[in-house]
Amino acid sequence: MFRGVKMRMILRTSNRRNYSLIKLTALVWIVGLLIVINACGGNSETENSSDVINSSDSVLIESGEMPAPEGSQGEFVLVDEMKAARQLHSAIKLPDGRIFVVGGRGPGANLNNTVYETAELYNPDSDEWTLTGSMVDQRHDLCASLLQDGKVLAAGGRGKLNMAMPTAEVWDPETGEWSQTENLNTGRDYMPCLTLNDGRVMIIGGEERDYAMEATAEIWDPSTGKWSETAPMSAARARHTATLLDDGRVLITGGGKLDPPYEKTSEIYDPSSDTWVITAEMSTGRASHSAVKLPDGNVLIVGGRGKKLTAEIYNPMTDIWTKVGNTEIPRSEASAILMQDGRVLVTGGIGLRISGEIFDPDTGSWTRTLDMHDTRYRHQMIVLDNGKILVIGGNGKEGLLAETELFTP
Repeated sequence: MFRGVKMRMILRTSNRRNYSLIKLTALVWIVGLLIVINACGGNSETENSSDVINSSDSVLIESGEMPAPEGSQGEFVLVDEMKAARQLHSAIKLPDGRIFVVGGRGPGANLNNTVYETAELYNPDSDEWTLTGSMVDQRHDLCASLLQDGKVLAAGGRGKLNMAMPTAEVWDPETGEWSQTENLNTGRDYMPCLTLNDGRVMIIGGEERDYAMEATAEIWDPSTGKWSETAPMSAARARHTATLLDDGRVLITGGGKLDPPYEKTSEIYDPSSDTWVITAEMSTGRASHSAVKLPDGNVLIVGGRGKKLTAEIYNPMTDIWTKVGNTEIPRSEASAILMQDGRVLVTGGIGLRISGEIFDPDTGSWTRTLDMHDTRYRHQMIVLDNGKILVIGGNGKEGLLAETELFTP
């Protein structure tokens, strides 16, 4: 009898130990799983919206894109390479149809990266890139804007020492040479700029030398070569968009740093009165997104940081935002452009995106294109006179790209 009682006590003790071991093992497994989920899929964006995928776009991973389905639109063909591999450069179509590319960042990281002062020209007729005169200053993330006389203004950006630049200079296509003009009042980068209807150039927001975002804006007058500050925006912004509306006003949307929160707000600047008007908000905060003015004067906004799939259209006449179809994959630091037929092409983006998509304003939907030859983000696109689209440089799976390709819709 005693032996039986002792045996039962041993079994109970053993069972308790086994149960404790099981609980401990389960706890360790759960904690480990949470750590893995947080490391692989954590997204610090606080917005509870259906257009956010739970993975960080600060780390490049294989995109996992499906191959372009049968019947996808258009075709990408490789053409002549640039003389230098570039990202964060600027590209402009000149009045004679050639493409002007300037500045950008080359290989390396932080203070060891290559920053270009060089510029080059692409001739679509001969499919050839040639070097032209170099800027006085090295710069990437710069403002480059076509002037009404065919010259090009380059201003701001970040230089070799990773500092926001206040300098500005003008390129003359007749001589291929640069001449310095008055400095900006504030050195800045990660900002948009555009040429206003009266020929002046406006540069808006951005990050200062200490990476603080700016609410200020400046306008350069080519007749005097002088910069003047405008009234400030309602919010400090970087990685935002600026779109020249049909009536000459300027629409500003979104903005933010690399990580959330991102601005949902938008506002419109009137150059005739030097005033800002706050408009209706977008459906979600966006930074590093794309903006394209449509033929009807409305503005399409697509993608942005936080793995956003959504797109929406702003009507400046009614001050109303309207959601349209989602893109197939998220698009951040992608490139978007209006094609000659009124549709919008968007290509690439963070996450090793190799695909393109076309938005049809008549249906509000997106369709897939055939894939590019290279994954790209921080690249540029320009519509040529013949309606084809030149895709230029950027960052790819194997590093920076000198490759360019031509898309035929």
